[in-house]
Amino acid sequence: MYLYEETILLIICYCSLSGVSALSAPSAESSSPQQDVPPSQDLKFPRTTSFSAPLINARPKPESFVDSFLELWNDPRPVSSVFDGNRSMVGEQQMANGKLEEIPYCIVSNKFQVAGTEDFQILLYPRGRFVSSRGSAALGGPASAYLRYLPKNYGDEIDIAWTLQLGIRNDTEVQVLPISTSGGLPRSSTTWSAAMTFCTEMEAVESVGRASDWGSSIWNSQDVCRGLGRLVAQGTITVFGQRSGESSFSWPPLSKGGIGAVTKASRTIKEGSTRGFRAGEVIVPRDIPGNEATTQALKERFVYPGTDYRIMTMSDKNGDPIFCTHTLSNLEEKEQARLALRPCGWKLQQKLWEQKGMPTDFWPVEVSAGSLINVTSTRFNPESAIPRVTTTFKRDWKAYILALSVAIAPIPLALVVRTFVSFYAIPSASMEPTFIKGDVLLVEKFPRVYDRTHRGDVILFQPPSALKEIILQSGSRLSSSSLFVKRVVGLPGDENIRLVGDNDVSINGFAAVGPDRSLCRDEPLRLIDKLLETGKGKKIDELKNDVYVLGDCKAVSVDSRVFGGLPKENIVGKPVARLWPMDRIQLSNKF
Repeated sequence: MYLYEETILLIICYCSLSGVSALSAPSAESSSPQQDVPPSQDLKFPRTTSFSAPLINARPKPESFVDSFLELWNDPRPVSSVFDGNRSMVGEQQMANGKLEEIPYCIVSNKFQVAGTEDFQILLYPRGRFVSSRGSAALGGPASAYLRYLPKNYGDEIDIAWTLQLGIRNDTEVQVLPISTSGGLPRSSTTWSAAMTFCTEMEAVESVGRASDWGSSIWNSQDVCRGLGRLVAQGTITVFGQRSGESSFSWPPLSKGGIGAVTKASRTIKEGSTRGFRAGEVIVPRDIPGNEATTQALKERFVYPGTDYRIMTMSDKNGDPIFCTHTLSNLEEKEQARLALRPCGWKLQQKLWEQKGMPTDFWPVEVSAGSLINVTSTRFNPESAIPRVTTTFKRDWKAYILALSVAIAPIPLALVVRTFVSFYAIPSASMEPTFIKGDVLLVEKFPRVYDRTHRGDVILFQPPSALKEIILQSGSRLSSSSLFVKRVVGLPGDENIRLVGDNDVSINGFAAVGPDRSLCRDEPLRLIDKLLETGKGKKIDELKNDVYVLGDCKAVSVDSRVFGGLPKENIVGKPVARLWPMDRIQLSNKF
């Protein structure tokens, strides 16, 4: 169980006994969406409601100490960054009129109603949930959107499937923004879909498919920030069932709410019984003797034993949406139900799946419930623990060995390592595909790094004055420890450096060394083109005491083409290994 989920289950007691729904959503003015079915006390399920909610207003500031505490409690950002500056804003962007506009950390829609009685709202994080007020001013990475449930009473919960689009409202239409991957099925380039039980926040346990708000980080931050003030969220919510009184401390014990769901998920299916599946829950395939053919068939669908998969959406044999297999009338229909699976932490595992031959953007995969019934358990079931550990070790054994070696190293050695070796997390796409955002490098920083640097090597360096000026003008900030990573393509004495063709570079009359720099994705606004218009490295007759550096992604990299030569004394380190993600570990410096 995740530590956060353990903490939530323990705190339920206080809130339940005191009658306080401690982390309930703040109220908002009502904004009625388009209703497909008029409100009625005699509800029939499933029932679908369409909604369209403008995303204009930043999240209101807390009005009391309790509200401030609860907001901080729910903030996923590091505590140090939350307390640094104005945590409600995460940067600025320049408007068409030249003025700067602040970018709010979170934008909330007005609440809207579904199923006649239940309230929801959309939470939008234009620069993602984890960016802080100290974050880089350069817009990039994912934006996040979440659907949030606003229960009227503690213990209310509702089973739903939903779709979500973000768009920019123009004079006559809404321009729907693209997404990087779809959630459930059917696959889409613009529409996120998923299913989950939405409940009181203190009863939420995402591993068993229970949440108070849920969504994804699949929109481009630049697209979203471009539409600030004109953004709209639209989609559908299909309700499959509603309940009240779902408190973990209801009688009989362990029968309701979050604790009840965990208790049920941890039980082992008795021999002769058939397990069911619910949308939103996490399941773990296992290697079980006698089911080798089924396991191999699942592997061909990229469903591997010991890996956690979330059921994103479900449908019956006819393709009609369902929420769980228990509602189907017989065993044959239950086995023919279709489950859309996506691995938990799929972004971190993306390269792993590519190495196994999975096409890009293949998730989710659709498999039949019948192929999973006898070979899966839930994340909380003790039977899934050993397969999860052994699978992780098989996949990531290099990192485990390295971590163990560091852990048992003598203290003097640890001090030496701390002085001359450090870790560096890749913060942007400028070195793709060699390094992708989130890669962690092991960097050596022994003296006289430049003497060990050759043409084509990757280096880490302190920003020269020209680069500092660009960063400060953009509104971002640098610390004394800020480092950048690029590839050395020009050395002192090189001549006739020119920007040629499609923003490529020639040195001494030949193309700059390095990989194909056109393999990464262009960023939509092509900001690099604007910087290159006044670039200091477009034409250099001779390098004196400088080196010339380029990123491996010419479409986004701010490098010597922009800020000119890099003084060789600014070079402070070289990567000697890549330690993360596990599927991309490389224990060499040949990048």
